[in-house]
Amino acid sequence: MINRFMKLSVLLLLVAFAIVGFSPKKTVKRNSSSIFISNIAGELAYVPNAYEVIMNPSEDVPFLGKSFLGFSEDLGFSESSGNYKAVNRLGYMGKYQFGRSALSWVGVKSKRNFLNNPDLQEEAFSTLISLNKFVLKDYITQYVGENIAGVVVTESGIIAAAHLGGAGNVIKFLESKGDTIFADANNIPITKYMINFGGYDLASILPDANARVTL
Repeated sequence: MINRFMKLSVLLLLVAFAIVGFSPKKTVKRNSSSIFISNIAGELAYVPNAYEVIMNPSEDVPFLGKSFLGFSEDLGFSESSGNYKAVNRLGYMGKYQFGRSALSWVGVKSKRNFLNNPDLQEEAFSTLISLNKFVLKDYITQYVGENIAGVVVTESGIIAAAHLGGAGNVIKFLESKGDTIFADANNIPITKYMINFGGYDLASILPDANARVTL
């Protein structure tokens, strides 16, 4: 009798384990993107702003459109991957790779201070744009909209090219109708910058022959 009871008890336990083992498990639904997920129960999930998830497909950096901010971030990424501390083999420095002459032109006296001050670098960049706009204002008026050597000329393209090769070499390109194309020490032609950085809105930066950094 006792043996029969024990056998029956074991059989019931086996049936119970079998039922539990084949019960459907609860599933937790999660957004497919990890940036919306919090691993801590009860913690608010981080939801990014639009500009944080709209990425520039060619560079895998936040795409800020054709604004001045977009221009500065895209050009800065091209120059140094956005690294304020970058110094290349030729001594060009900072996020925008300023050379000695450009630093002097915008009024920066200390290279060490420049490298250690991101705000100064941003002001130096906008100051250089303002100076180049003044030097090139007549050429911007005359040539914007033209197709020269396969390049559609835009104001921001001209300014980017001047950042790479100097305003003088941009003038030579425009006046020669594309016959004279300057390339920097890395063999990058100014036409590449004119194409890659064309069509941005730089209206917020005004031409000024006396622009200088104030920081």
